[in-house]
Amino acid sequence: MRTTMIAGITALFLIMLIAIDFFIANTITSSNEKYINDDLVSNKKNGIIYAKQILMLSGEDSSEGGFAAIAQSLVDEIADVTGNPVIALSMNGDVLASAKPEAFEGESFSDEGMARGGLSAFTLNSDGNATYAYFSYPVPVEGKNIGILRTRVDYTLLYQQGNSIIRSVTFITMLSFLAAMAFAVLFSKSISSPIIKLVGITQSLQEDVENSKIDISKVVRLSRSTRKDEIGMLSRSFAEMIFRIDQQMKTISSDKYEMKRLSEYKKIFYDNVTHELKTPLTSIKGYAEVLEENGFTDKEFFDRGIAHIRSESDRMYNMVVTLLDMSRMADATDMKKEVIDINELMKTVCEGMQFKADKFGDVIRLSVRQRAQVLGDEDRLKEIFINIIDNAIKYGNKNSPIQVLVNANFQNITVQVANYGEGIDEKEIPKLFIPFYRRKDDAGKREEGSSGLGLPIVKQYVEQHGGRIDITSRQRGMTVVTVLLPTARTREDRGTW
Repeated sequence: MRTTMIAGITALFLIMLIAIDFFIANTITSSNEKYINDDLVSNKKNGIIYAKQILMLSGEDSSEGGFAAIAQSLVDEIADVTGNPVIALSMNGDVLASAKPEAFEGESFSDEGMARGGLSAFTLNSDGNATYAYFSYPVPVEGKNIGILRTRVDYTLLYQQGNSIIRSVTFITMLSFLAAMAFAVLFSKSISSPIIKLVGITQSLQEDVENSKIDISKVVRLSRSTRKDEIGMLSRSFAEMIFRIDQQMKTISSDKYEMKRLSEYKKIFYDNVTHELKTPLTSIKGYAEVLEENGFTDKEFFDRGIAHIRSESDRMYNMVVTLLDMSRMADATDMKKEVIDINELMKTVCEGMQFKADKFGDVIRLSVRQRAQVLGDEDRLKEIFINIIDNAIKYGNKNSPIQVLVNANFQNITVQVANYGEGIDEKEIPKLFIPFYRRKDDAGKREEGSSGLGLPIVKQYVEQHGGRIDITSRQRGMTVVTVLLPTARTREDRGTW
């Protein structure tokens, strides 16, 4: 591209240079010819006037003989006035008189022959150092040509000046051409360099896109272009486009990962549901088969089997009802909303859960820092924090404190429940929100019968209130469950914060 641009500009300026030189040379030549023609016409008029005056003064008649008689006086007069060599000729071409005749030696130009035919003519001759015009014209008196005058006029200075002008113009044009070429090289470089760089980065980015990984540093170099012209705008626009492509690729990659993760969680969910339902069904089927075979022969076994079948049926029923409730709760449109004082709600929840904590020597410590209000459903909010504190009691160490901290600002309310226990593996934390999922390492759990639906329901309730729930944990250390809810702003609150 750069080479093509320079070649194009070079060709353009060369054509312009040739055109300018041709125009100047043609103009100067035309001007010189007009000047010479006018000057020679003036010489002719003066020569004829001199001839007539000398004829009249000398008393000679207006004939070829009279012209021959005054020829020497005439050429001397003209040569003295003009400073040019002059010869006088008869109409037959015979030399009658001359002044500085050496100027005409060895030349044979056609102007003399044309003058014998009654025409005025000149021949322009240049030997490289000097330029002369050989001019011949008949002398008419009373309508009759009586002789010929021939002169040589020096136009060397005129042509030297013209050639000097042409050389000066050519020199200036060449300098302009060289300056233009230098400018063209710099200009082409300023244009082509960023484009070449852009092409290189584009090719590199194409490879990055094919590998689904964009080197953002390349985009940063383009976005930092300080050029104010279209090239700079192109670089910055291209950088913005690549940045957006990179963001889309990251989003696609994230969505792809999220879909894979959800697919895995879906499989875990169905496996857990299958297991949870299969277990009581297997037990019910087993007891039913035994009872069918034995009938009422063993009253004690019959009663125990019927009780077990009823118990497992109730457990299955409760699981199915819970699943249906979760499905129904996914739509929060029917959730009643009112301004809830979280501080009072947490105080009530902590006091109620302390009775269960006492069984294991735990103490629930509530700390409230600011007034906190949430727009939501009081029953669902209670269930959220009861479930979280219940887990802290079940999975925490005996005789350990359970810290409950309520903090609030203008935008959000944060409730944190912290306890000390065996901890949770970081990779396992996201799975805790899958229905029916139960950790494999539940050796430290204090209660049996957990369905694995508590945290999934909590997460659903929290999201229905426009919040989120996070869990952080260290092995054999502290586990912190954080619930973030949006603050409810009432008219009284607007000047408080």
